[in-house]
Amino acid sequence: MIIIFFNNLTDEQKELINKIFSDMNALFYYISYDILKNQFDAEDAVAQTFLNISGNIEKISNFSCPEMRSYCVVILKNESINILRKSSKYISDEDIDNLYQNSNKDETYNLEEEFLKTADKEILKSCISRLSEDEKNLIYLRFLNEFSFKQISELFDITEEAAKKRSQRILKKLRAYYEEGDKVVQND
Repeated sequence: MIIIFFNNLTDEQKELINKIFSDMNALFYYISYDILKNQFDAEDAVAQTFLNISGNIEKISNFSCPEMRSYCVVILKNESINILRKSSKYISDEDIDNLYQNSNKDETYNLEEEFLKTADKEILKSCISRLSEDEKNLIYLRFLNEFSFKQISELFDITEEAAKKRSQRILKKLRAYYEEGDKVVQND
């Protein structure tokens, strides 16, 4: 089917796709791997990105080089986030350790993030598992991948302020879940 699709492209379009592939394939892989933390998922995201680029090649060919690169990276990030959303991410002990380490690296650090440093790992893991997929994704991007609120806002297509507010609400929810779990543990 892909061969049939490529037969509909002009030689110039095929050449542009080959150029994009040769110039940006490694970059795409590293960006996607940074988001997904999984080799196979990153490769899938890159492959799907090139299919999307091929499908939009007429539009892309009208962009200047920097615009083209930015547009292609946005496609890649969207594909990576879609894969992240589809997979139910298992939160490992290593992820929790990274959460602790990364919780205070940003200048927007607040008191809601403070509990991440002192929380019991097992209780925190069970709390995170209770979050929705979107909430897990935001926590994963913010604290494990160290995305800024600006980057998150671009990926979720929301304002930077909305990304901050969502993060704060999710952290409050995590804290509430944690306190519930902590009370259960103390009563045992």
